[in-house]
Order: sequence, then C-alpha cells, then structure tokens
Amino acid sequence: MLIMLYLVVAGYLLSSSVLFIFPSLLHKPKDIKFKSRFMAHRGGGGEKTENTLVAFRAAKKLGVDLFELDVQLTKDGEVVVCHDDSLARVCGIQDCISNCDFCDLPLCLKEIEVACEPGDFHKAEKQEPLLRLEELYNEFPNVPMQIDVKPGGYELISKVSDLTKKYDREEITVWGAFSHKTTLQCREFNPRMLTFCSMKECSLYPILILFGILPWLKIDADFYQVPIPVISCKSGFLSEMNKTVIKMINPLMCNRLLLWHLHRRGIRTGAWVMNHNHEFEVADSYGFSGIMTDYPSRFVAYEKQRLLALN
Repeated sequence: MLIMLYLVVAGYLLSSSVLFIFPSLLHKPKDIKFKSRFMAHRGGGGEKTENTLVAFRAAKKLGVDLFELDVQLTKDGEVVVCHDDSLARVCGIQDCISNCDFCDLPLCLKEIEVACEPGDFHKAEKQEPLLRLEELYNEFPNVPMQIDVKPGGYELISKVSDLTKKYDREEITVWGAFSHKTTLQCREFNPRMLTFCSMKECSLYPILILFGILPWLKIDADFYQVPIPVISCKSGFLSEMNKTVIKMINPLMCNRLLLWHLHRRGIRTGAWVMNHNHEFEVADSYGFSGIMTDYPSRFVAYEKQRLLALN
C-alpha cells in the first residue's frame, strides 16, 4: 500500500513537472495581439492630470504600449474615466460621480497627489475636464487599453462592453477588477474581451504552483499583474493591513518560476506601479514582461539605457 502511494505521488510530481515546462500539451497558449511592455497607469498621472485626455495624448507621444484606466458610471449613464467615485480627491468637490449627470461634473484640480507616490503632487497648468470612455476610444481606436471596472454592477459592465464592440476593439481591450465577482461578471458578459486577474486569482495562483496544481488548471485570465515591495510599502491607497498581507505573500506573487510558467502559457505579466529606475530594475529582475508606471518619460529614459547596455 505504501509503495502504491509513493508511485502515485511520484507520478503526480513527474506529470506536473512536465506540464509546468510544456503547458501546451494540455492548454492552448494565449494569443495576445499587442505589446504590453510599457503601460501608463491612469495615462501617466505623475506627469499629466490622471485619466484625462491630455495625459493619454502625452503617453501616446512617448510610445506607450497600453493605457491603463478606470471607469465609473454617472447618474445619466455615461461611462467616465476616473479612479474614484468620490470627486473630492480629483475635483475638490464633496460629491460623487454616480450622483451627477455628466454635464454637471466639475473640472479636475490643477494639483492632484499621485496615488502611488504619497507626497508627490502633479501640478497642471490648467484644469482638465473628466473624460468619457467613448471619447478615448474615438481618439485612440488602435491603442490597447486596460480598464479597471469600478463598482457599478451590470449596467457599467454592459456599457463598457457595448462601447468596446462599437469601436471593434475587443481583441485589444483588457478589463477586470480587484473584485473577483466583478471580474467573473466581465468574463461572462463578454468572453471575447481579454481580462486581467482579480486579486483573489493573483493570490491563489502562487499557492497552486507550489503544489503542482496550476499546470493542470485552465487559466481564464490573460494578464497577471501584481504589486511588489517597493510599491506596497509606499502606496497611499493601500491600508496598513493590505500592505502587511502583500509583504507576506509577495515572495509567492513574484515567484520567478510562476512568471516563467505563465509566459509559457502566453499570459502577460506586469508589475505595478513602478515609478523610479530602481523599481524598474527590480521588476525586470523578477522577470515581469511589462511595467506599469505613473511616469512614462522616466520609463522611456530607463528603457533606452537598458537597451543600450544590452547592446
């Protein structure tokens, strides 16, 4: 009986190892049609007013591969590009996007704290208006985008999906949420659009890889993106409890073998939000395929130096 158990365990470990190295034996690799090395977080909120047209235009000029953005739903059903439902941080108004019609939304403040760089403020020359997702799609029809769907239920998910279909960009649009429930709703509502991992999935995959289970499982997500210590320790939007949890599980989430296996399956990986050269270097040392930043021009300078060093 003991010998049989040993044989079963050995067989499981051997087959898991084979699938870890050659996942295409069981799973069809993802076929993502665009690059995602260089990602602008909220359009590059450290250099231009976050999530506004001026930010995305500047990022495009710098050669960004992918725009990262957030969406909220107004009272009259418009999909607005903004991280917070509350207008306090971005516009200085004690009200919420969900309580306002689009035409009544105020302009953004000239000075806004960079969310992932506490104490660092972007100072704009003038106040910028909030942006509708349709305006962004219309101006940049061929630029890949990653949309973080904020709480808004099926109405917000439906409207984002409808706009994405309207502009024929399902293959170059990634969506999802920190919330696992919302991410599952996105996948169910429009399977043709790409998705990124929910925080639950980001936390689960590293554990599953340790026990040899992940190579056997179908992975629905197309992007695996996580924070690493240099950001989790300083982010203003993370609670102390979340920072502690991330520090504890970070060695698992940034496991080089996990990233290697995901790449073998065609799944893109990304580190967020990296804003300084030493942070870019740490992300590259782990083996992430992409880096998300609030400061696109800093990444451009870093990438030039990195490529020169390779040559």
